[in-house]
Amino acid sequence: MIAVLLWLALVYGLLQLVRGTNRGLRRVQRFHAIPCTRCRYFTGETVLKCPVNPKAALTEQAIGCTDFVGEVD
Repeated sequence: MIAVLLWLALVYGLLQLVRGTNRGLRRVQRFHAIPCTRCRYFTGETVLKCPVNPKAALTEQAIGCTDFVGEVD
């Protein structure tokens, strides 16, 4: 009986680890979708990162930014 409980606890722990890892990977992928650092208007300044949309700069709100303009090489 104790062996069964130990196996169940081990399986439960592994499932929680996998779920947490998947959640973390999804969060990282979401943050990599933020286009601000590739935008022409992005300044990188600590006070004003974006003069066009300062409240949305580097947040998830900036993912669909209509003012996004890619950098010119």
